[in-house]
Amino acid sequence: MASASSREGREEPLQREASRLAVRTNLEQVMNVALARHSRLVMCTVVMLLTGMLLILFWSQMVFSSHEFDSCDQPLALMIRLIFIIVMVQTMQKAISRHCLCYDAVEDGPPEPLRVRVFRALAVSAAVLWPLVAGVMLLQSKTCSKALTTAVAVIIGYYVILVIVVLVLPAVALGVVLCLIRRGRLRLPRMPGAAPEGAVESLPVLEFDTGRFCEDGRGEFPASCAVCLETFTAQKEIVKMPCNHVFHRSCLSGWFQVARTCPLCRGDVEQVIV
Repeated sequence: MASASSREGREEPLQREASRLAVRTNLEQVMNVALARHSRLVMCTVVMLLTGMLLILFWSQMVFSSHEFDSCDQPLALMIRLIFIIVMVQTMQKAISRHCLCYDAVEDGPPEPLRVRVFRALAVSAAVLWPLVAGVMLLQSKTCSKALTTAVAVIIGYYVILVIVVLVLPAVALGVVLCLIRRGRLRLPRMPGAAPEGAVESLPVLEFDTGRFCEDGRGEFPASCAVCLETFTAQKEIVKMPCNHVFHRSCLSGWFQVARTCPLCRGDVEQVIV
């Protein structure tokens, strides 16, 4: 008996972690569907960023042509030319792979040969290292012309903007939204695949009892909500899905704005709507 109880005790944290991961995966899938509806805004943002990049690139090359031979204790002119080459290589990767490395992803298929993988790794490394190296050179420059230093500073600044807009902001925003939805503090706009109106109200309400809600393997239900990860208490209403999974009513209310399934097993809530 003691061995069985110990085994159940070890399994409970694993079950809680599995539940947490299942909810997060399902919620991210729902969020991806919601974000897909705003693809036009995403495309406009991408077009604006690409346009800005092209304008800055062409302007920087004009600066290079006019100030290539200016006196400078750092090779800033070379760095301006180098960033243009890096961007061109990035945009022409498929053509380079096909014509120079003799590899066509469509015709030859995976896996990519070593030469192609090395080429891609070098291209990415060059794009990542350029702002770091250029930034060090810019800080160490003493006698470079203002035109060269300004061009390098503008390119580095645009790099920073790209990283913030493309990587940092979406990651932070998604994390915050996921957290707020999990805790029932944010309700997304109602989606076409959402649960029917009144779905939450149709679910049976459970009365909280410490004997029924515990994690030691002896309870009928888990001790915490798999959506918000908070412990069940008598202060928040608890509802049960047709699949017997239990959640806070407020957590499911936000979830049902974008989905009609159980956050854990994806069972359809329509089963209880008569």
